[in-house]
Amino acid sequence: MAKRTFSTLETFLIFLLIMMTAITVALLSLLFITSGTIENPKGTTDEHSTLTQGPTTTQVDPVTTTPEPPLFQNFSGYHIGVGRADCTGQVADINMMGYGKGGQNARGLLTRLYSRAFIMAEPDGSNRMAFVSIDIGMVSQRLRLEVLNRLKSKYGSLYRRDNVILSGTHTHSGPAGYFQYTVFVIASEGFSNRTFNYMVTGIMKSIEIAHKNMKPGKIFMNKGNVDGTQINRSPYSYLQNPLAERLRYSSDTDKEMLVLKMVDLNGEDLGLISWFAIHPVSMNNSNHLVNSDNMGYASYLFEQEKNKGHLPGQQGPFVAAFASSNLGDVSPNILGPRCANTGESCDNANSTCPIGGATMCMARGPGQDMLDSTQIIGRALYQKATEDKSSSSTDGSGKLVAA
Repeated sequence: MAKRTFSTLETFLIFLLIMMTAITVALLSLLFITSGTIENPKGTTDEHSTLTQGPTTTQVDPVTTTPEPPLFQNFSGYHIGVGRADCTGQVADINMMGYGKGGQNARGLLTRLYSRAFIMAEPDGSNRMAFVSIDIGMVSQRLRLEVLNRLKSKYGSLYRRDNVILSGTHTHSGPAGYFQYTVFVIASEGFSNRTFNYMVTGIMKSIEIAHKNMKPGKIFMNKGNVDGTQINRSPYSYLQNPLAERLRYSSDTDKEMLVLKMVDLNGEDLGLISWFAIHPVSMNNSNHLVNSDNMGYASYLFEQEKNKGHLPGQQGPFVAAFASSNLGDVSPNILGPRCANTGESCDNANSTCPIGGATMCMARGPGQDMLDSTQIIGRALYQKATEDKSSSSTDGSGKLVAA
């Protein structure tokens, strides 16, 4: 059998693969050794910081479970608790999460970011689940593991990985630096212990508030279509789907909004969760202010309406979450893509402009500017959720199940 020889190109590719593997291992090792390249300023102490150096992220105290208050069991419905807490993190000297654009670093604050928690338990308390919607790009594995670790330390086995759902709204205007994966660490220009801890602490506080505020109540749901707020940002890709599949739908985006309304046994509102397919990218990649985008603005409007007399940063009794759904290629920039330098359409297969290429192609929302577009889209979502909530009549019942 003839001896196998490699061409110059094959040898170069093998060498390149070995070098990339070595660099990846080195970066991962550096990450876990230093446990963060963005540290607190010298001479300061972060009151939320409990991180230690090395692969473990916290110093966990021995498990001391919080006593569970007795639950009233003689009713039809669920025990329901809602809570909201600030999880903003850094608003300067950190990259923003979402667009992956170099130089898009945070330079200030437009709106604070919140974690909104909803806990539901069956009347006898035997089964429960927690859903948490957070004003961040997405939930990293490291973030989820840390929250579960702290929940175990505080509540024992009450809240676990099989009954706790953490969901990011997918705003592209929040801080980065809280992922454990090499590609994200590089794109974020490091890992930020400060932002990571503010996020974890905010999530934990929202769950703790919801846990303390649990009371007997009922859940109602409703559905309805929302028009004029979204387009498919990649229609050419959508057309590559089989015709038989496309014929199953009336549109190339999902226009249905699902609303869950939670009330106590007297009918008083406790909270609301809305799921609707839309990207929170009304604020485009030229933005440098931390904010929750159109979904956060919808939550703000709903909570201000229901929590009369409370300032936006205060904990009111009502919590409204506009959570992420099947938002994939769904954009709120309904005027479509235009070349920033010429104004002509760049709605083509490659999203490119004759002058400047793809970097000049930017989608536009319905407003005069990106802030105006954020408010227009957010208000439309708020108004539809208000309408669906008012006519919610389907009574939620049955066993609680979380995956």
